[in-house]
Amino acid sequence: MNMSEVINDIKLLNGLNTIALPFKQPVEVVIREALQISIRTFSRFKPIQKDGIVSRKHLRSPSPLDASRGIYILPPELTTSPVQDAYVYLANHNGERHEQMTTSFAIGSPFVGFGSYGPQDMINATHTGAAVNKYAGVTTRTPTSKWLGSNKFQLFDFPEDAWCHIIAKCGYDENGEEIEESCVESFMELANLDVQTVMYNNLKNMNNVGGAFKEVQLKIDEWAGAAAARKELVDKWTNVFHMDDIDLIQFF
Repeated sequence: MNMSEVINDIKLLNGLNTIALPFKQPVEVVIREALQISIRTFSRFKPIQKDGIVSRKHLRSPSPLDASRGIYILPPELTTSPVQDAYVYLANHNGERHEQMTTSFAIGSPFVGFGSYGPQDMINATHTGAAVNKYAGVTTRTPTSKWLGSNKFQLFDFPEDAWCHIIAKCGYDENGEEIEESCVESFMELANLDVQTVMYNNLKNMNNVGGAFKEVQLKIDEWAGAAAARKELVDKWTNVFHMDDIDLIQFF
């Protein structure tokens, strides 16, 4: 997304090219500052995803105690903008993400090695299957992770020599250039309301608005409902944004 184009479009949409606003700063600066609110809000609903593959052995921990608990710090290349959340998956060394592979034998089926399903056979098979799995070093627990905030995460049931596929959900930087073109229309809807809200809040209490600024007064009246419209838009996004994120979908 090109921020200069966004600013020009907002000026055009609001007729700001033809009126003089009583600001000390150029209107472009006021709009750019208002857009920082839009970028932070939009980042919550459609964060940018940054990912990397790293060996667990190469991850840094805040302290030796944290290392013993599987607590690590995100690699610096994933934290160039504020991180909201992060997930870690078990991966092959070549970067391919995979789930732990199990078979009926590996998961300790109660019928391992038995052709009969009698009660005693089932009891024997349960103990035998568990013993086989213990001997083979196989576990049925899937490696998982937990986001701890402040660029820290915790690993559970990851092998010591595991390769970790880390996916971080981050906010956009202040220029918003990483916002995808397919999302620009949605961002513009929010941005336009943020600019109108900021303009209204800055102008409504100015004593010198009127007389020579009749056109500005009309804009103030026009922008009076921007805050309510913004809240309605954010509420709508809050109800549906999780549908775009498979990690937030729960299956029953």
